[in-house]
Amino acid sequence: MLDILLTVLPVFILIGVGYGAVRSGYLKDNFADALNIFAVRIAVPVLLFRAMAGLDLGQAFSPQLLVSFYTGAFVCFAGGIIVARTVFKRRPGEAVAVGFAGTFSNSVLLGLPIVERAYGGETVTMAFGIIALHAPLIYAVGMITMELMRRDGRTLREALTDALKSILANPLMAGILAGLGVNATGIVLPEPVQAAVDMLAAAAIPVALVGIGAALTRYTLTAALPETLTASGFALIVHPAIAFLLSHHVFGLSSTAVHAAVALAAMPPGVNIYIFASLYDRAVNLAASTLLLATALSVVSVTVWLYMVDTLLPL
Repeated sequence: MLDILLTVLPVFILIGVGYGAVRSGYLKDNFADALNIFAVRIAVPVLLFRAMAGLDLGQAFSPQLLVSFYTGAFVCFAGGIIVARTVFKRRPGEAVAVGFAGTFSNSVLLGLPIVERAYGGETVTMAFGIIALHAPLIYAVGMITMELMRRDGRTLREALTDALKSILANPLMAGILAGLGVNATGIVLPEPVQAAVDMLAAAAIPVALVGIGAALTRYTLTAALPETLTASGFALIVHPAIAFLLSHHVFGLSSTAVHAAVALAAMPPGVNIYIFASLYDRAVNLAASTLLLATALSVVSVTVWLYMVDTLLPL
């Protein structure tokens, strides 16, 4: 297990660098904004573009792998809503935000570097197959559910339209679609352009991780601890458990596919859960608390999940 911890630790060290730099006053708070804008709007979309342009689509998009991952995600979404409504007596819209907090894994900015460091190669290819659908699918389901459940919500048609607009306006989605277009057409980029793409892609993950750490300084554990732990539990325990059960025991996928599904499912929620809650002004404090607590707990939980899968299904 120590080897696994040492593998994932550099990723969390970079998060700690960003957190410590801002928390200590060495860098100003707006440092997080600058890094995250660069990462999310330029560097990470370019990284996804490069990955999709060179992706083996037949290998990456395995229906059974996608079912394994997204069944776990949507079970957590529904479970979070039900628990928030019945146990914590949240209003409908707030319950959706709680469910979303236990669903949206940080698959790109945290999951991708961990999968790359831990496994590389074919596992990364399969991870990209999951990532390509992650933001558009989870956001679409979350937004539509929110509109249907909250009392001041819009019609289903309006919700679908807004969800589609939000997805298409996402820079990450733009990078994915552009890369798939290059993949399908066989276009070869000129060498200077490809070199620039490679340089930006190389900067994406380190910058994004430091930016995550810097952004975490803005959040505190203001929500009730039992509710925050529940949302974190869905994200860190229930989701990877379902992904493992389906990918290994139900579908009998290769060990490479199981590693990809479980590793991404085990990631803590990303900042998107706070953005989603803020967008609708529902359970914002809970989303912020879950983001902070789940990220801290994931140092241990991710290590345990990777160790368990490596032990049962060595590559």
